[in-house]
Amino acid sequence: MSSLRRRAAVVAAAVCAGALALTGCTAFNNSDDGTADGNGTSATTQTFQPSGGKPTATLSIASGSENKEVAVAIQKAADQSNVAVTMHYMGSLEIMNALKAGGQDHDAVWPASSMWISMGDTKHIVKDAASTSTTPIVFGIAKSKAVKLGWADDTGATKPVSTADILAAVSDGKLTFSMTSATVIDSALNVYQTALRKPSWTIWVVDYSGSMSGEGKNGVVKGLNAALDPDQAKKSYIEPASGDVNILIPFETEAHRPVKATGTSTSDLLHEADATDASGGTDIYEGLLSALDELPSESEASQYTTAIVLMTDGRSNSDHQDEFESAYKSRGRDLPIFSIMFGDADPSQLKSLATLSNAKVFDGRSGDLAAVFRQVKGFN
Repeated sequence: MSSLRRRAAVVAAAVCAGALALTGCTAFNNSDDGTADGNGTSATTQTFQPSGGKPTATLSIASGSENKEVAVAIQKAADQSNVAVTMHYMGSLEIMNALKAGGQDHDAVWPASSMWISMGDTKHIVKDAASTSTTPIVFGIAKSKAVKLGWADDTGATKPVSTADILAAVSDGKLTFSMTSATVIDSALNVYQTALRKPSWTIWVVDYSGSMSGEGKNGVVKGLNAALDPDQAKKSYIEPASGDVNILIPFETEAHRPVKATGTSTSDLLHEADATDASGGTDIYEGLLSALDELPSESEASQYTTAIVLMTDGRSNSDHQDEFESAYKSRGRDLPIFSIMFGDADPSQLKSLATLSNAKVFDGRSGDLAAVFRQVKGFN
């Protein structure tokens, strides 16, 4: 093991031992990059620099956002080891997918539960694992069964019961029970996504102005495929279900004809997204006004989780904001407008839309735009 990897293992162990709130801190070694990034803190990344001066190495951890609560323990570990620690905060599914992809550029993973490691580590790259906390399990059975097993009296008062007592009762056929595994979980997530969850009605309002030509358009098409192509979306448990409705509205100076896809038949919509040329100016409010005309009827509305997703890389060059806000309010619906910002998009315009609709703005200007699309789709 190289000296860097020894230091990484030491600081990983120190972080795991010091953090008391979560389970599943796991170190894996697949990177020899020993440089400190010095990026500090962002919405999704937080770097802990050792107080003793220049770090001898940097440990990159794909972490659940819950670990922000144990920052003191992480800083202490960095100080003691003289190794910088960069926390990349992700959702549990993102961490699982990072493991499936071979760990990407991370040296360790720290999800909210070790089950995400069991589900994601298909390439067996995890080398060392340590639990930072345990989750209590309450074993409840009917009073009559407890009395019959001698674990309680007729009043319901119980006596101490050990795990050995429970196992013995199961072995003797006196007690049966079932529990989940990382595999009832994988199936359960798929069943929820395709059959149990409420159908979604999503209107994708996509900027096809001239500035989107090239990389911008390619990113949008890639993101739409990650969210709507059944085979790709299944990897992130966001695949469209049979009852879903997805509507694409390309826009530039004007809004284009909406393209509607029902259920898993999204190929025509995705083809249109790829075939549409990027040209013209930018009028996000024309696109959004068109989206309001594509909402489910009032009688259908309760059957769907409805949202508008706006993607733009520019500042709207027309003054239709007041017109749109008036039209939005007149509908009287709880309709979130999620925005994905990239390029030179105007944050103030998008934040105003988020405030109006009680939604959120996502920053797609750096990193994997497809991952941003998966986050957005996860809201509905």
